[in-house]
Amino acid sequence: MKTILIFFGFISLSFAIKAQWQPTNGPAGGYVRNFIFDCNSVYAATGGGVLITGNDGGFWSFGNDGLVSCDTKSFARIGSWIFVSTDENVFRSDDHGLNWEQVGEGLDSKYVKTIVACNNILFAGTYLRGIYRSADTGATWTAVNNGLPAKYVYWLATDGSNIYAGTYGNGMYRSVNSGNSWTSVNNGLPELNIMAIYYFEGKLYASTSYSGVFVSINQGDSWTSLGTNLPSIKGFTSLNGNLYAGSFGGGVYKSMDSGQTWSVVNTGLSELDIWSIGASDSVLFTGVSSGHIYKSTNDGSNWALCNSNNPFKAGIGSLTVSGSTLVAGSHGSGLFTSNNGGSSWTKSTSISTVEIRSVISNGSLVFAGTDMLGIYKSTNNGSSFVTSNTGLTSNWIQAFSFCGSKLFAGSGEEGVFLSSSDGATWNAVNSGLGSDNIKALTSDGLNEFAGTADSGVYFTDDFGTNWISINNGLTTDSITAILYVNGYLVAGTRSQGVFISLDNGSTWSQASNGLPNHCYIRCLHDNGTKVFAGTGDGEVFVSQDYCNSWFSASEGLVGMLVLSLYASGNYLYAGMNAGGVWKRPLAEITGITVKRENALTKVYPNPAKNEIIIEPGKSQDQVTITIYTVNGQELIKQTANGCKAEVDVTSLPDGVYIVKTFNEDNMSVNKFVKH
Repeated sequence: MKTILIFFGFISLSFAIKAQWQPTNGPAGGYVRNFIFDCNSVYAATGGGVLITGNDGGFWSFGNDGLVSCDTKSFARIGSWIFVSTDENVFRSDDHGLNWEQVGEGLDSKYVKTIVACNNILFAGTYLRGIYRSADTGATWTAVNNGLPAKYVYWLATDGSNIYAGTYGNGMYRSVNSGNSWTSVNNGLPELNIMAIYYFEGKLYASTSYSGVFVSINQGDSWTSLGTNLPSIKGFTSLNGNLYAGSFGGGVYKSMDSGQTWSVVNTGLSELDIWSIGASDSVLFTGVSSGHIYKSTNDGSNWALCNSNNPFKAGIGSLTVSGSTLVAGSHGSGLFTSNNGGSSWTKSTSISTVEIRSVISNGSLVFAGTDMLGIYKSTNNGSSFVTSNTGLTSNWIQAFSFCGSKLFAGSGEEGVFLSSSDGATWNAVNSGLGSDNIKALTSDGLNEFAGTADSGVYFTDDFGTNWISINNGLTTDSITAILYVNGYLVAGTRSQGVFISLDNGSTWSQASNGLPNHCYIRCLHDNGTKVFAGTGDGEVFVSQDYCNSWFSASEGLVGMLVLSLYASGNYLYAGMNAGGVWKRPLAEITGITVKRENALTKVYPNPAKNEIIIEPGKSQDQVTITIYTVNGQELIKQTANGCKAEVDVTSLPDGVYIVKTFNEDNMSVNKFVKH
């Protein structure tokens, strides 16, 4: 390790950490997705967590204590337990939402879109992993997917005995035996994208993405169109014998004759992009994409905004910078850009989903990975996007990495894809991969490294033609983040902190000194010399000695998970769980004062074949140039005069190297690739 620390021999350090993190002005969260009533309270699932009211909407407050993810989706109730699904598991509360606890491990890290309870059995419909069942109020879970091939279970409902699963892309399924088997029931449905299901007065109602609403009077054996124009229905509810439907773009519709005829009831609704609708025993509630909730106390005749006191911010799961534009991908609230360091944000209107799982940039190019619609590409720093999915067989993309001119994309279900054409076309490159769930990717310029959810780390030196497991020394298979920086690899894990490899992954060692025990690393980032880690406990840690030690730089962060980090200019930006984007000056985070460092030194060509040229940022009388392996072994050392030096690297094998240039006044550390 001493040979590595020599790189920082000319950097003096001080640790007066005084300044605090400050929130930027957003991005705003939104999307009220579901309601449930438990005789005492009404709960609303939003992109910022669970809103709760105990007085029929007179006052709402967030009840998020214990939630690992605030991207909440759906509710169910069994006895005194309230269950809420999120993009990372299901949580339950038996104290009216004051505290939540994670249910059994069977749903760990799974995106649970919908839940329903039937006869005290709980069912969870997921994205990519099918349906799970629990007969012990969530303590244990079993996959129940016999006859169910669907990747996206969008909505679960029950008529009291049967369970219905509405899927995106595969239509409707029914189970008559508590999930032991499933049967397709699509007769009469012209479309297989099911948006909502509701059982009311002996009839089953199903809305589709584009084809309207259908009704079945025989438990789904056949379906008929309602024959009326109910556009983009996101949900149904009933109150006082009437049936209601919430439309994205059309507001609220009401039927007084079991769906035969409908009327628009929008008086008082100033926002018509309905995402959910529900009821207590006397009040109707509807939620919209802005995060607002409206209520009606007279069967929909009039509506009034009832939660204007609860603005909330998005959960930012990925960050990048393109040009001068800060790009933020959220979990459940869309993609946002800022051209003024977060003082204001603009929401993208060209991405047709609210779930952004990853973002990356290269020059003016920005790529966004989504949960259901694959990859979007921007050629104008994120101002607008178009789909970029030719050759992709997975719509769920949760990691990116550039390796030279090639772009790797990691999916949550089908491994890794490679593009050599800036996303114009993609090819699957999975030979040797032991997992199809890729959580993180990184590159050293020649090799690509993949961190998986359940099989550790893999690498390829032939652009994905073959992958090799590199897990020697790792004591967990659950990798959450991976980073290549200055010749070494850093891997973040779900429960065991950080591991480091100094030999391209051949061996790993624990590197968690200063981190909490069993630390959940949510993200890793570097700015060339320092490594930053965001944790599941809402802290940011910094290492400046190759992960030998970590210290907290969390002053001012208020109790939210750190989902993403990105350093740009003078700031480190942090994407928070239901907290938007925060920022802090880099110098104040680390307390590092860099002296005698010339950051403008150029090393080219890169990659190099026979020689490299080194140009210090200003003329120097004499400099010493030293080339090291990534493990710190000195290979070449020479002195040079003037403002430009040539170094013969013909004898070096292909690979990545460190070049240090210094004299008594200036020092610079750069990387280059010999190819």
